[in-house]
Amino acid sequence: MTLRDNLIAAGAATTLAVLVLSFAGVSFADPPPQSKSPVTGYPTWHQDYVDEVYEINYSFTLLALIFSTGAAYGAYRATRGPSRSLTGFVTLATGNEEASTQINEFIQFYINATWVAIVGYLFFDVGKIWAVVGALHNLLEVALLIVLQYGGRVSSLSFALYMFAYICLTIILSVYLPWPFDAVFFRWQGLCSDFGLIVVFVRTYFSTKNQLKAFGDADRHDLELAKAQRAADQLAQDQEQQLRNGVTTSSSQSVTISAAAPANGSHNPLHSLQSGWKKFVALAPTPHGQHSGANGDSSQTPAASHEPRFGGVRASVINLVPANATSGRGNSDTISIVALNQNPSIWGVEWHNPDQILLLVVAAIFHVIGNCMTTIWITNTYALSAFQISYGVSFPLYAYYLYVDNHALRQTKIYLPDTSKIKTFIGACLAIAGATATVRAGLYVSTH
Repeated sequence: MTLRDNLIAAGAATTLAVLVLSFAGVSFADPPPQSKSPVTGYPTWHQDYVDEVYEINYSFTLLALIFSTGAAYGAYRATRGPSRSLTGFVTLATGNEEASTQINEFIQFYINATWVAIVGYLFFDVGKIWAVVGALHNLLEVALLIVLQYGGRVSSLSFALYMFAYICLTIILSVYLPWPFDAVFFRWQGLCSDFGLIVVFVRTYFSTKNQLKAFGDADRHDLELAKAQRAADQLAQDQEQQLRNGVTTSSSQSVTISAAAPANGSHNPLHSLQSGWKKFVALAPTPHGQHSGANGDSSQTPAASHEPRFGGVRASVINLVPANATSGRGNSDTISIVALNQNPSIWGVEWHNPDQILLLVVAAIFHVIGNCMTTIWITNTYALSAFQISYGVSFPLYAYYLYVDNHALRQTKIYLPDTSKIKTFIGACLAIAGATATVRAGLYVSTH
């Protein structure tokens, strides 16, 4: 905890406190009349739109539904079957690493929950009934935040209980609070998680970028990672051979590899590799049975007989030669890096870590822009259209991220940002302040 962190935390907390105090002069004694849903006739969480044309409203809603349907299908296609992502999420403070599988699953669930929310909007419009399905969208945002906060994976019962408590509390308050407190509360809690995703994604991008920069360049990082992969494969072969010989090994056995430290002298998380981490890196190529050595030792299998696979899917191998080595056939300095696509260009874009995280950043920003516009200018038809269009942009970007992560990236790592208490406090204050400022601006515009 540094002085700089303390000053930033104090500034964030002060800003949030000032925003909360600004609500002291807001009067809710005479709320505006609620609009009626054209389908159900029940009250909604907004007033009548100025110069609203139902055909335009439903046209943009259908457009958002079409794009979200495409995003849901694209996410399914990108992640179907065993995860083919070669990305690991690393917590630098502990050295723990998790596969991207659960994060990708939650992003896919997030897209699906959004599709359900859009369908619910078509039938009910936003209101107390819609809150039951709309809360699922926010639930997945909160789940994503928690998964990233805890290193890329959660499996404890407390996580499930927290999610259950969150969804129940959100729905109960949204249903029982009177107008306009129900609408204000639901919008505010949703914006908190929206802004929270921006904060986390931006921090993750810069954390990964800085860590890769410490190696000099991304290629050097992946070379070191390939050495760690080679050590993991050798360890797996040794353990398999020992099991064949009737010798058991401890799951905590570790192997140390000879790898250069980052240029800035900081800790290299690739130096030591626990055998228990093997599931978080690309699996070793499995030789065909007919090519096994006479004694069954796979280490004696000719290299040409190894067929790189990951999750049952044939992979490619990218051969990189360090800058200080001489290229040439049979060069022992050549490092092989597992990849899922020989052509790294996807739709004309060549993806390199951490550029793919920018897809998440842009998707979250578009989503927040749409929500902010319809919160501030709640009766403006153009703001409503922008809100609906933002859904048609954001969630295809989330699906595209899943496609890039599962098909376009070579084996690499994402380094999660510092999750110490003060950093988490600052991030939470920024997210809550963004949501509070947006709601306050909406109340100001609607009363002037």
